[in-house]
Amino acid sequence: MQFVPGMSNYAFRMTRLSNRIFGEVARPTTSKSMKVVRLMQKKPADLDPYIVNYYPPHEEYSKLIRTLREHGLFRR
Repeated sequence: MQFVPGMSNYAFRMTRLSNRIFGEVARPTTSKSMKVVRLMQKKPADLDPYIVNYYPPHEEYSKLIRTLREHGLFRR
């Protein structure tokens, strides 16, 4: 969001309204506040298919453990 020093009150308010409508930061903020804004803009974890549809590779783990047992490198 850029404000020109000689900006009229109307232009200033329209810029802020435009930023609010299009999901941008409406007021000048600090870098600490921008970090919060970036975190809130991310996709929620429960909607991220990479996280929701993850299943551990049990087959690969069992094959690896079996191979290690055959070589005597893994015991219970």
